[in-house]
Amino acid sequence: MITETIRVQMKKRRKRRRLKPIVKLWLLIIGLSVFIYAFWTEPEFIKKVIKKEQVLVPFEISGTYSSKLNDKMSSYIDYVEKSGVPPCRSEKELKKNPLLKPVNAGKNYSIDHLTHSHAYLSSKGKSLLDRIDADFGAKIKGTDLQGSHFIVSSLTRTKKNVRELKKVNVNASDRSAHMYGGCFDITYARFKNKRKKLDSNDIYKLKETIAEIIYQLMKEKKCWATKEKREPCFHVVSR
Repeated sequence: MITETIRVQMKKRRKRRRLKPIVKLWLLIIGLSVFIYAFWTEPEFIKKVIKKEQVLVPFEISGTYSSKLNDKMSSYIDYVEKSGVPPCRSEKELKKNPLLKPVNAGKNYSIDHLTHSHAYLSSKGKSLLDRIDADFGAKIKGTDLQGSHFIVSSLTRTKKNVRELKKVNVNASDRSAHMYGGCFDITYARFKNKRKKLDSNDIYKLKETIAEIIYQLMKEKKCWATKEKREPCFHVVSR
């Protein structure tokens, strides 16, 4: 008798706990509404939530190329002075020059804090940088170094920039290729990656990857390039 009474009481409790069909329907509608709103307002976040985690393979380099970037200034400076954008005296003059275009951060690179140059390039210089950007992204895609960015540390200089640079850098030249719009430097000492902290081995791999891309462009007669030592960068000149 006692057992039967307990069983009846438990059934009553279950009935009280059960949600009515109309309540369930309203909860479902509210849930779907929240999801749809989130999808339209924060689509990238939703994609990250529902997307399966991507399996990234360890990145491997195909060889050492940085030592092959050894063009001398004498091999390109005459050509650059004749075919490049005429040097600008000041920043104001540079920004008004229709042959120079502003350069913003790319898909796989960022612009460093510039002290003796300006983020402008000629059409030829920008095309070369875009090519390096695209090739670099393709190289690291699907690897554990995916999302890494290289850093452009110097671009176009004015005559004033060159004079000021010579005061702090005895190796700076009056005939700087940076004054003609088609030249830029890529540091090989630093890279960025928001997804992971890069160690020295990662930086070495990324350095040689950039060097390989530039070396291939050298073979295609797209540029001249030099691995600088005093300033850890690849000095790249479009041709």
